[in-house]
Amino acid sequence: MMDLKRSIRSMRLASSLRRAATGVAALAGWLSLSAVPAQAQMQTDFSQIEATPALWHIGDEDSDIYIFGTFHILPAELDWQSETVTDAFAASDILMLEADVHSPEAQQTMQALIPQLAFNPPGVTLTSLLDADGQALLAEMAPRLGASVAMLEPMRPWFAQIVLTLGQMQQLGFDPNAGVELVLLSARHEGMTMDYFETAEEQLGFLAGMSETAQVEGLVEGLREMDRLPQELDDMVLAWARGDMDAVNSLFLEQMRDEAPEAYQAIIVQRNHNWVPQIIERLEGEGDYFIAVGAGHLPGEEGVIALLQAQGYSVTRQ
Repeated sequence: MMDLKRSIRSMRLASSLRRAATGVAALAGWLSLSAVPAQAQMQTDFSQIEATPALWHIGDEDSDIYIFGTFHILPAELDWQSETVTDAFAASDILMLEADVHSPEAQQTMQALIPQLAFNPPGVTLTSLLDADGQALLAEMAPRLGASVAMLEPMRPWFAQIVLTLGQMQQLGFDPNAGVELVLLSARHEGMTMDYFETAEEQLGFLAGMSETAQVEGLVEGLREMDRLPQELDDMVLAWARGDMDAVNSLFLEQMRDEAPEAYQAIIVQRNHNWVPQIIERLEGEGDYFIAVGAGHLPGEEGVIALLQAQGYSVTRQ
């Protein structure tokens, strides 16, 4: 039995990975889980929500840059495209995303990355990394999510948890094809070009780089907490859709920042600090950008908006 300190640490890792799963929806296409009835339902009817997600603007004489916080996988019935967002998108010449994970070239890259980063070396199975209790928990929970232990066996623990989390999200009505990035990509007007902050390999590296112990603890605790995910997602999507950045900061970031500081630094802070100079570089050039990155990167003292403001730039909420 884990002692209290280890138990708390594993819960922190599980929470961080559940939040990370909402940001790696591109991985959902790698495995199709069987359709099984959801064990819990979302409380909110998202078709009835009048969404006003947060959008910011920064500009100078020859550049207008809109910064939009996204949710990478969403309930299919949620209409999040407010007039403010669609007008800003239509006025932009360049769409800038976190990373290219959707183009044919990116898919080829992912085909090479996934075996390297997400699967165990030959002779190592997922269950061989778990103790008896973890094996029993996986055998109990995987079928509830339309998976099987045999399907999960080749996977590293971090990837197995992402796959199971995405599978549960899809049971609850979340659709990777309804995620903001894919909708924006399909809505590009003629002549709109693409730009990116980072590579797919960099985006996956923070998960694949965790120690094996941390991955196992995160997976097992994530399975134990599976029934909490519907309420967490309900709260997170509502906060995002309403543009409530205080709630986004609380729900997405505070627990990670306070309880899993290493994950918070790697997933959020380091990337934010990497992105801000790239935004400034584009502002100092020419062009009208629509920047779309995960909503959790924008609020808070270490968020992209505050970091830009700290350097003297005027960033206004639209």
